[in-house]
Amino acid sequence: MNNILNDFSEIFNWDILNEQSESFQNAKPFRNIFLKGIFKENFYKKLYDSYPKFDESWVVENDWRRAAKRKNLVSETKINGDDWNLEWKKFATYVTSKEFFNNISKFTGINITRHMDTSFLASEKGDFQLPHIDSDGNYENKIQLIFYFSKNWQKGDPGGTFFCENEDEDSIIFEPYDLDNSMVCFEETPHSWHGTRYITKDVRRQAVLVSLT
Repeated sequence: MNNILNDFSEIFNWDILNEQSESFQNAKPFRNIFLKGIFKENFYKKLYDSYPKFDESWVVENDWRRAAKRKNLVSETKINGDDWNLEWKKFATYVTSKEFFNNISKFTGINITRHMDTSFLASEKGDFQLPHIDSDGNYENKIQLIFYFSKNWQKGDPGGTFFCENEDEDSIIFEPYDLDNSMVCFEETPHSWHGTRYITKDVRRQAVLVSLT
């Protein structure tokens, strides 16, 4: 089983990331990028088909800043739970591996040495997250990757993580609408304002957040 879990060749299209490395590293007002087709298609389909359903194991986050749902997959180096299928176990193993750190370091130009957290994020009608910066992070090294697993998202609809210039939603500079096998990646800095607009339709945005430092 370990040999199967440590074969990572079927997971990512690294050429897509590497081709956009310069764009990420030169982005303003903080380093960020949106990319499509990150996962190899067969692997993505297996992840998409087995994305976990909402149940009592999810944590509901609901306060003045946000409304959303979260379920942890990996804490530092420990996979939480034993009931994941092969693909999610392989993904969880990969995001904690030196190979993954090295590839993300090459892409971002930032030395990545440690996995912090990987969690499922689900947002539905009525969910949102106000523009914010994650001020408790290590601004020199911390990277956030958000992978999307939502088909047929309509252009202009809220749900994807937007980037903005300050705490006002009117300052949004980018918001993704293609949430099917896509990703946003950004560096945590004092200027990395981001959030999610209030979802008004009866939809479910599925994503996975990977935090690295």
